Amino acid sequence: MDFIKELGYLAIASRMKRLTDCFMRGGSKVYKSLNIDFEPRWFTVFYFIYTQDSPQSISNIAHSLRISHPAVIQTTQMLVKKGLIKSFQDNHDRRIRRLVLTERGRELADSLLPVWNDFETATAEIFLGADIDMLDIVQKIEAKLDDADIGNRIITRIKERQYEEVKILDFAPEYKDHFKKLNFEWLKKHFKVEDYDQKVLLNPEEEIIQKGGFVFFARLKNDIVGTAALFQVNPLTYEIAKMAVTKKAQGRQVGKKLTETAIHKAREVGAKKIILKTDNRLRAAVNLYRKLGFKVTQAEATATGNYEREKFGIQMKLNLKGE
Repeated sequence: MDFIKELGYLAIASRMKRLTDCFMRGGSKVYKSLNIDFEPRWFTVFYFIYTQDSPQSISNIAHSLRISHPAVIQTTQMLVKKGLIKSFQDNHDRRIRRLVLTERGRELADSLLPVWNDFETATAEIFLGADIDMLDIVQKIEAKLDDADIGNRIITRIKERQYEEVKILDFAPEYKDHFKKLNFEWLKKHFKVEDYDQKVLLNPEEEIIQKGGFVFFARLKNDIVGTAALFQVNPLTYEIAKMAVTKKAQGRQVGKKLTETAIHKAREVGAKKIILKTDNRLRAAVNLYRKLGFKVTQAEATATGNYEREKFGIQMKLNLKGE
C-alpha cells in the first residue's frame, strides 16, 4: 500500500516532493560515480551564473529563477566555500555584491555540459515514455499559480466555508442579554462603556427597534458570537453601529456577514445610504468596510448621539442607489 497515493490531491505537494527527491538522489548518484564534488540542488544557481555574460547580484538571480533570496544566499555561500564562485562589491553600489564563476567553477561547468545533456535526455525519456509533455503541464500549473497561489486559493475556500457556517438571527427577547454582553466585551477591550452605550444596550427594543431600526445576531453552531444594529437616522439613511464579535470568533467571517446582512436590510427597506462610525486604529474593521464599498466621508447627522471616543474616529458612507 502507498498511503500518499491514496490521499490524492490532499498530498500532492508531498508526492511531488517525493518525485523531486528521487531525481535529486539520482543526480547525486551520478556526481559521486564521476568523483565530482557537486550537489544537484546547486545546479540552477550555478548554471545561471555560468550562462550570464556579466557578474550577477543575489536579487537578480532570485528574480530570474523565481526563488527566495535566502535560498540563493544559502546556495551561493556553499558554492563560494567550494571555490566555484567568488563574490565582490559592486563598483557603483557598495551595498550590492556581485557573483561570478571562478576559473575552477568555469572549468567544472565546461566539463559537466555533456553530463547535463545526459541528465536532460534521461529525464525526457521518462516523461515521453509515460506519454506526457511534462514541461507543458508544469508551465500550465505555474500559470495558474501566477493567477493565485495555492495558499490564497485555500484561504479563499476557508473563508467561504466559514461565511456559510455563520447563521444570522433577527432580534428576539431571548437574545437581548447577548447584545449587551458582546458589546460590553468589545467596548471594554478597545474603549470604555459610556452613558449612551448603557442606555442603548440595556434597552434595544425602545432605542433601536421601535425607532425603525434592527438588531441582528450571529450564531456559530450553538453559540451567539456576534451582533450588530442598524439604526434609522431618517427613512432614507441608516447607521450601522453596536457591532461586536467575541474574541474566539474573530477572523471567521462573522463581522462580514453581519455587515452584509445590515446592508441587505437597508436596501430592503428603501434606504439610499448607510453610514457608520469607526476608528482608524481598528484596521481590520476599516479594511472590511472598504472592501464592502464604504468610503470615508465628512461627518453628518447620526442616530447614535455623541461619544467621547468619536474624537479619534472617522465616518464612512455607502451609497445604495448610486447617489
